[in-house]
Amino acid sequence: QEINWQAVCSFDATEAFSLRVDDPAKASRPFDKERDGLVPSGGAAIIALERMDLAKQRNANILGEVLGYSFSSDGYKLSVPSGAGLQRCMSDVISRAGVAIRDIDYICAHATSTPIGDLREAEAIYNVFGQDMPWISSVKSMTGHEMWMAGASLVVYGLLMSKGGFIAPNINFSGQEEGAPPLKIASETIDKQPKMMLLNSAGFGGTNCCLIIKAV
Repeated sequence: QEINWQAVCSFDATEAFSLRVDDPAKASRPFDKERDGLVPSGGAAIIALERMDLAKQRNANILGEVLGYSFSSDGYKLSVPSGAGLQRCMSDVISRAGVAIRDIDYICAHATSTPIGDLREAEAIYNVFGQDMPWISSVKSMTGHEMWMAGASLVVYGLLMSKGGFIAPNINFSGQEEGAPPLKIASETIDKQPKMMLLNSAGFGGTNCCLIIKAV
């Protein structure tokens, strides 16, 4: 998608892109009060999924375990999510994974730096976790929005953080806008190994997907 100019232009037609062309390094700023749109990027990720018993049988180098997944739809507007679908998706994946909210120690947010999308995700996270929430960051502040592979990349980034013993920062963050629910944003690198991670992904049309991964 990111190497197809027609596909990228279709995103531009929705006015989803940042106009901060004078300072591109600070254009992607998820959850920040001065965000004005996403920055498109790209990449590739390969993730091997295997049954735990088979992986152990062949002595595989197991990096993490998918404890649960869920998906939902908003059915609201093409480019404007309602937030209800993502909230429902997070609640459902926590239930499916059989874990307690307090067990989750990191949320790898979908936040793309769009004004409405980030606010709706912030509201959904707050409604699920309340004030006692784990660290939150969006790696898109550093990578941009990798389009179709953005969901797969979160799995890779999350496992790299766990292996390295850190939580990646949500850069370009100076504070949330007035009226937004307060989030525990990691604006700098946190010296903490995330072991139970909630990964959020969302897309145009109100599609949502959440994973809970336990680092091994």
